[in-house]
Amino acid sequence: MSRAALLWISGWALACSAQNRGEPPNTAAASGAGVSRRGTGELTSSGVCGFSPPVTHGAVGADGMFDVPANDPNIFYMGRVACDGEGPTFAFPAASVRVRFEGAALDLRLRDSGTGTPQSTNYYDVSVDGAPPTRLETTPGDGVYPLARDLGPGEHSVEIVKRVESNGGSGRGQVLGFRLPEGAKLLPVPPKPLRVEFIGDSITCGYGNEVSTTTPDQFHYTTRNSNANLAYGALAARQLDAEYMAVAISGRGVYRNYADAAGATMPVAYEATLPDDSAAGAWEFTRYTPDVIVVNLGTNDFSPPGPDHAAFKASYATFLAKIREHQPSSLVLVVVGPMLNDGFPPGVMAWTTIQSDVSAVVGELRSAGDDNLHFLALEPQSAPYGEDWHPTVATHQRMADAVVSEITRLRASRR
Repeated sequence: MSRAALLWISGWALACSAQNRGEPPNTAAASGAGVSRRGTGELTSSGVCGFSPPVTHGAVGADGMFDVPANDPNIFYMGRVACDGEGPTFAFPAASVRVRFEGAALDLRLRDSGTGTPQSTNYYDVSVDGAPPTRLETTPGDGVYPLARDLGPGEHSVEIVKRVESNGGSGRGQVLGFRLPEGAKLLPVPPKPLRVEFIGDSITCGYGNEVSTTTPDQFHYTTRNSNANLAYGALAARQLDAEYMAVAISGRGVYRNYADAAGATMPVAYEATLPDDSAAGAWEFTRYTPDVIVVNLGTNDFSPPGPDHAAFKASYATFLAKIREHQPSSLVLVVVGPMLNDGFPPGVMAWTTIQSDVSAVVGELRSAGDDNLHFLALEPQSAPYGEDWHPTVATHQRMADAVVSEITRLRASRR
């Protein structure tokens, strides 16, 4: 079999795949938080959740710590988050939680849905006071995770980012609250000045990107080596100083999934709060209004034997029209790459053809009046590769640089 065929087959194998308290509880007014504005498109100090005071904090326990409930208005949630119930729940990759506080320590209370295998153990990036993140491995069930200890006086910040995608439900996490030492308090978290949303498949999920090898067919999917926080969308968001929402599932396409696998295609999944979970309800698009939306889909549609081009283009046009219906003022950048090549499937010329198909769809919609819709072809990847031929962190960085450059150019041209 040719190297091009091996690249395709391997690259797609899983592609875009309380303590008792001795003191009475206290009620906190959560300084800086106002009434709930969930659904207005504004971001409050609780991010997409729009929680409002008052909330009841737990009493100080024997260890000197007290519980802060997950619905405290000064806990900032970002991403597709189900904010109701016992605690905010998320499953899409790169969902994040930010807190600012005065105090020497911070614990996270989290419910984890993983099953403990190399493909279902969950990980989070934890950054304290802006330092490079450390990797937190979680265990199935309810747990308490120390995030910071022995901090100096003054204000501190912690950011927690979900590294792993939904993985059929095993990637789900639910914040049950935080714990702070006696005398500590949460502070309002200001939102970032720009908002971006990236829609995609395993590439946007950061599948296998922390591996860098010239023999990627020997390295298959693991959650430990997959980091959505270092995927190109998250990297681009940081360069833009933007809030980041990722809506991505490995293996999903526009009109067909990889190898016609079961599961909702991305246009269907895009409407969901939690992927592949109809009980969670539809996403309320008024909770987050992106300034910029980046869509990178089609790679799985071109899995063998290749797409029905008319069906692919019609489905893509319909999806982009639906995105525009939800977000009429957003700049939308449709990108392709970097995993496809012209060598496989035989005769399909996948890389050349996806560029012509998607650029044609964008061109037709622009001709129909959507002049805030644009197309960008990313440079195809080369060795080294991540797991199953996916992009490495270094490739993701090059992708992010190209996307940021184009977003910056397009936004400047509209001023």
